[in-house]
Amino acid sequence: MRRLLTSVVALLVVLPVASAQADRKLESTFQDDPRVLSAKPETRDDALDQMARLGADRIRVSVFWERFAPDAASTTRPAGFVATDPNAYPASAWRILDEVIAGIHRRGMAVNLNPTGPIPLWAGSGFFDAAVNTVTNPSAEEFGAFMTALARRYDGTFVPAGASAPLPRIDYWTIWNEPNQGGWLSPQWSSLGKDPVEASPARYRDLVRHAYAALVGTGHTTASDTILIGETAPKGIPNPKRLTNAMQPMRFLRRVYCLDDRLRILKGGDATVVGCAADPDPATFVAQNPGLFEMTGYAHHPYELLRRPDSAPSSPTQEVTTANLALLSDYLDRIMARYGSRRRDIPLYLTEFGYQTNPPDPFAPSPAKQASYINHAEYIAWRNKRVRTLAQFLLYDDAPIPGGGDDRWGTFQSGLRWGEGSGSREGKRKPAYAAYRTPIHLPRRTVSAKSRKLRIWGRIRTADARTAYTVEVRTGSKGRYRRLKSYRTDGYGFAWRIVRIPKGAAKARKGAVRIAWKDGSRTVRSRGVSFRVR
Repeated sequence: MRRLLTSVVALLVVLPVASAQADRKLESTFQDDPRVLSAKPETRDDALDQMARLGADRIRVSVFWERFAPDAASTTRPAGFVATDPNAYPASAWRILDEVIAGIHRRGMAVNLNPTGPIPLWAGSGFFDAAVNTVTNPSAEEFGAFMTALARRYDGTFVPAGASAPLPRIDYWTIWNEPNQGGWLSPQWSSLGKDPVEASPARYRDLVRHAYAALVGTGHTTASDTILIGETAPKGIPNPKRLTNAMQPMRFLRRVYCLDDRLRILKGGDATVVGCAADPDPATFVAQNPGLFEMTGYAHHPYELLRRPDSAPSSPTQEVTTANLALLSDYLDRIMARYGSRRRDIPLYLTEFGYQTNPPDPFAPSPAKQASYINHAEYIAWRNKRVRTLAQFLLYDDAPIPGGGDDRWGTFQSGLRWGEGSGSREGKRKPAYAAYRTPIHLPRRTVSAKSRKLRIWGRIRTADARTAYTVEVRTGSKGRYRRLKSYRTDGYGFAWRIVRIPKGAAKARKGAVRIAWKDGSRTVRSRGVSFRVR
């Protein structure tokens, strides 16, 4: 911990900053499917308890289609199966999801359901690789039928057999997970070579069309619900060598909306080869694809994984991380304008995000950097007026892939706790655990010796609005933190101040700062962040 000590409280001058951004809510989403969807109630309850204590507002829950469909491993559709009827699915298939939703609500948190693959094999076609059979060419019609059953079950009026009260209503939906990744939707490409042809955008367009119709048809409209499309992964391969290679998100988005690389509407053979009309009519396209234009917002997973969250991706015009969210916003605006829609400023929902750590992933940042990076990323999201939520992906690291070598860490090690396979660390908190609960970030960590002004951003995630907090500082690289002065967060728990560092810190040329607040009788502190004076 880096800390800053000062000897005279009066030397600190706090200058409040007026900011419209500080009045905007940034919802905290959390996801850890392996634990939340665990068949063991004790594992699930422990995970949800921790997420609630950490201050999560909403839990993203994957609804894996194959887990609910009868005869999912068969390529033959069950005879007489009415896929739009929730009662046609095995009652045991719904049990865990019902319990998860009840557990989330019981702890005062909200739910985001993400219906997605893997799929029942009878709902797919054109299998070409056993590794991706359960995400290959999912039938949009069958997915729409499943969505209808899901939306009916959670419309607030459905009473399951043997129950005396209806299940709660779910009003927050995201359609499919990472459709530009071959592991979630295949094939990504219909042909390779010098000019590869995109396949997944047309399939996703159809999935959205039928899923959106299912939601609207069961009373889940954007007037009452949050309905998100996208859920795109941040990066891809510009020159694919395999049909399953991930597609860069901006390329994927252009083809979903039947646009060329200059955002002009595709025509002729260029259009038909990617599943679009050869002689397009913009009004007809909008009418046929209401979900692409009426959605509440666009969901994206802006992972950087290895570098700082403000580091531009290697393809800054085709990939989107936390560093260049403006590219995605600009695209959405231009797409709407291209089709004559008056929609602008479409909200962004960053529904999956995190940083991996070394250990155990030998290529990832250190645990200390993970803590710093997730705080920095949240600051970036807070500053962006379009961003409505930022997610933390995983509470515990994923288990390693069986086998030796570096490939065993091909799963996600982005948890706030070390997971299985981490030796003596397993289950213990990483520095990011506390950093997530009480974020802090210094937009600039170099202070002018003349002005001595230092801007501090922070958040008290688990506290009530307008919560008191204290700025604590330390001069130099050693010594104790000392309490300076208390302030209050804004209406959403954010702390946003400019402080004038003490003369002693300016003389020492370095120091550190942190924030502290009371959780009942216990004092909770952020990590300390160092600064230098020039």
